[in-house]
Amino acid sequence: MTARRCFAVFALFLLGAAQATPLPLNHVPVVVRFENLAWVNALTALPTLQGGRVFVPPAEACDLLALPCTTQGMTLTAAGQTVSLTRVGGALMTPLAPLVQLAGQRIGWNPAARVATIYGGAGTGNPGGAGWRSALNEITARTTPGANIYAGPISVSTGPRQSGVPTVPLTLNTEQPLSELTLISKAANTLTLTGSLVTGTVDVPNPFQDCPPGPSCTLPTRRDALWTLAYATLR
Repeated sequence: MTARRCFAVFALFLLGAAQATPLPLNHVPVVVRFENLAWVNALTALPTLQGGRVFVPPAEACDLLALPCTTQGMTLTAAGQTVSLTRVGGALMTPLAPLVQLAGQRIGWNPAARVATIYGGAGTGNPGGAGWRSALNEITARTTPGANIYAGPISVSTGPRQSGVPTVPLTLNTEQPLSELTLISKAANTLTLTGSLVTGTVDVPNPFQDCPPGPSCTLPTRRDALWTLAYATLR
């Protein structure tokens, strides 16, 4: 399965990942939510809140939003409009809200929980559902309505990289025990799933047997992935 340019994200309380640029003390993690998916890892940096605005890495955000973008210096151009870039913790970042609007999508903000929720992604300009919508389509095709989706705070950490191993352990810590967890990552223009919703065979069964009891759940994810989204359900 291949992915086209990708769209924005789903919710989660991101405390950091080994692959992402660390945040300075005056910046805080932020939750970015896209319906039933959550942005849990990025190749460049994770979303952050600065001066009352959500900032995201431009390459990952534009891909998730299925928005053609170019950057030159400290300026990003998307849909014929320019958006300023700024450095956060050593990484170039851009405000999320203008990109969402340029992509023809909608964004909501919960200041108390620091959650940005993005809607849309399957209308004009994206009829086939590229971006995060392509990831959601993969998840939806494997689930049934009525799942008890976990949408609370999550802290994320990645394990050490090992030479020759193409994946890295990604651990989600939650306020409530999870039942199922599936990660969907984009690398080399291809979507890869790991976790509960992966269909195994008699000869090659799915090695993941759902999350253990307790507040954390770990799955491997592509270490070279541009972005990784999570689908999590409660027990």
